[in-house]
Amino acid sequence: MKYTNNHILEFLEEWAPQSTKLEYDNVGLLVGDHNQHVSKILACLDVTEDVADEAAAAGADLVIAHHPLIFKKLSRITRSDMTGSLIYKLIRNDISLIAAHTNLDAAPGGVSHVMAERLGLQGVQFLKEEIPAGDEGNASVGQNRQPAGFGAIGSFPEPVSIEDFLSLVSEKLNCGGIRYSGSPEYIRKVAVCGGAGSFLAGEALRQQADAFVTSDLKYHDFFTETGSFLLVDAGHYETEVPIVGTLCDRLQERFPGIGVLETKVNTNPVSYFLNNKPSKQQ
Repeated sequence: MKYTNNHILEFLEEWAPQSTKLEYDNVGLLVGDHNQHVSKILACLDVTEDVADEAAAAGADLVIAHHPLIFKKLSRITRSDMTGSLIYKLIRNDISLIAAHTNLDAAPGGVSHVMAERLGLQGVQFLKEEIPAGDEGNASVGQNRQPAGFGAIGSFPEPVSIEDFLSLVSEKLNCGGIRYSGSPEYIRKVAVCGGAGSFLAGEALRQQADAFVTSDLKYHDFFTETGSFLLVDAGHYETEVPIVGTLCDRLQERFPGIGVLETKVNTNPVSYFLNNKPSKQQ
């Protein structure tokens, strides 16, 4: 059977419906033809010059990215700016582009759930379940609606020390550096949110999590209501990139006749310098 972009979009709609995306977001088919045949897919977190070159060299017909290449309305597409240059390159190489962003954040088995699984949490549930836009009050839709939400929460079988927990986060998420605040006696119940999740810190506290792991925290976010709550910033790329492998696995299972590749390009724009001095001066 020959597959098209529409088949891929239908699969993503079943897993991560576009109705669950946040209002500002831009997901779905961003570049290409709905009816274009797909024989090879490259999955990635970000579309960069190197990723576009990788897709072309691999003979991919389609790139599926977590972060949309097109966020703002475009007035022109030229090679003089980064976004225009990437779109130009994709079109020249007959490569389509699909984005699955906040809808994949909100999906069962999505970004935060994969992160929780990577950390070894058990009994994982959404940290904050949401009703997709347009579903409220719609009985016919509501009957078939799958759960959706943001963040995830679960527990370890046994409590662990802060040091062991931070080592686990660093190892499992391949972190170059971790920022954190708080000093609970131990860590057992853990909330997570892949990407920028400061808006869920209060919910993690309300559900009595011992720790909350996310990214993009601002200075004042680290001042929490209680010192017995560990707040961890593990990095945006680090907390989201595990979803790429899961996306590849699910695509390969659904479309065994399509070649599915996970990008080999590390698109993390952040580097870390560690001076091995104490983080706080006495």
